[in-house]
Amino acid sequence: MGGSTAARDLKTTGIGRNVADIRKRIARAAENAGRSPSEITLVAVTKTVDAPAIQEAFAAGLRHFGESRIQEAREKLPQLSALQPAPTWHMVGHLQTNKARIAAEIFDVIHSVDSLRVAEAISQHSTCDKPVLVQVNVAGESSKYGFALQDTIAALEHRAHLFRIVGVRGDGHQ
Repeated sequence: MGGSTAARDLKTTGIGRNVADIRKRIARAAENAGRSPSEITLVAVTKTVDAPAIQEAFAAGLRHFGESRIQEAREKLPQLSALQPAPTWHMVGHLQTNKARIAAEIFDVIHSVDSLRVAEAISQHSTCDKPVLVQVNVAGESSKYGFALQDTIAALEHRAHLFRIVGVRGDGHQ
């Protein structure tokens, strides 16, 4: 009985309600696209969110969390180390080469790799295979980060040769 009460209480919290609503929207969108909701990974970006709120999101069923600032992640992750099963931590912000070592140590997935230098630094400092996603500047805007569209294939081919970096296909499989 206590478990169902706890689950009911969680659904009445703001975070619990939001997670449930987002999952419903994902299910509808997946159905409309002819896909299974299980193919979609919901990543909660927790920039400026405190550890207790992340714990509440975890209790609501979220398992993937994204941070965009190395320093903030270094402060939060130890506070959340007891969560089981361990969450998957995503680096979702711009990553500078000089912070690639730290990112390789604390994140499970690194998004927005926008240069070969950053990819090489991640590979050099990773102790295990690490999924990375490359950022492509499709619009060619000088104010945006990412590989130029015409350089993307060569960058992906180069990245494929780097030790300890694995690709992620669009269907969620590595």
